[in-house]
Amino acid sequence: MPLPLICLVTALPGLQAPAPKSDAQAVLDAARAKARSVMEARKAHIQAGKNTKDFRGDCTQELAELEARLATEKRPDVRQALLVSKLYLLQLARLEPAKPFLDRILKEVPPTAAAWSLEPGLLSARAEADPAGWGAYVAEARGGHPDAALRRALLFDHFLARLDAGDRPGWEAAFQAIQAQFPGSPLVQRAQAFLDAEAKTGPGHPAPAFSLPALGEAKTTFTLDSFKGRYLLIDFWATWCPDCRVEMPNLHAAWARFKGRPFDILSLSFDRRVEHIAPYRAQAATPMPWKHAFIEGGFQSPLAEAYGVKGIPKALLIGPDGKILASGADLRGAKLEATLEKFLGK
Repeated sequence: MPLPLICLVTALPGLQAPAPKSDAQAVLDAARAKARSVMEARKAHIQAGKNTKDFRGDCTQELAELEARLATEKRPDVRQALLVSKLYLLQLARLEPAKPFLDRILKEVPPTAAAWSLEPGLLSARAEADPAGWGAYVAEARGGHPDAALRRALLFDHFLARLDAGDRPGWEAAFQAIQAQFPGSPLVQRAQAFLDAEAKTGPGHPAPAFSLPALGEAKTTFTLDSFKGRYLLIDFWATWCPDCRVEMPNLHAAWARFKGRPFDILSLSFDRRVEHIAPYRAQAATPMPWKHAFIEGGFQSPLAEAYGVKGIPKALLIGPDGKILASGADLRGAKLEATLEKFLGK
């Protein structure tokens, strides 16, 4: 005699209805759904030929709803989900979180909270923006969060940050941790690819040859030999790149100070469309009055391969003899002028 249906359901748990989602999980799922909607809008923005630097996700309603719930919600796990979701939506809307809100997160959301699995990049962004305030917090999440995927993402971001900063002990320790914790994984191969790329353009190496049509000058071609006998700062950038735009005041200050010396800047754009460059340079604050070229194919171009460009901004200082003198963090922020001083004098 066949078993009654009730017995079959009891005997086969896989056939049972899924357990209802917790309220905290529902909050995180709603944030993920909004992110998908924003990414679709961003895709349409790009397909219309617009510049991604001008895109901002419309999260006004959702942010207001999260804040309203935070005003009354008492359960810790749901509050954590609400706070992390709000941080995520602020990022999608490209709005800077206020310090009191960030302090509230540090106070209420543990580094190992499940809510951080929503988007690991949130923690990496905080560590980059405020190392003193968030460095130890993110390090705790990187080492002890129960979500292996989140730990993996945080560890890789930490490796890249230390590599970019030229912190050899830091990136070596991170690389060893990647190998130990995720042996044989694609993450190890990816980290090695970044190391190999950086090795192509380390100080002391000869700069790879290039031949590039000048932007806006049909009869001019830039080659490495064009700059022989001069110091050349190569700047890989794009108007859509926030970190590239952050560096613009430093580049303009360096150009104003050293343009009378045997010194040139060559900005190589990885923009999706060449038409995006001129409007950016038409702004009063960013004329970029030096030499330019547009790199067709961006990261997939032969030039990107030759120079090991895996991310931007990337800057290289090439000496009069064609050898690389400096790269990475030594050519960003306040360090840019200090590094140029070493070679061009005060």
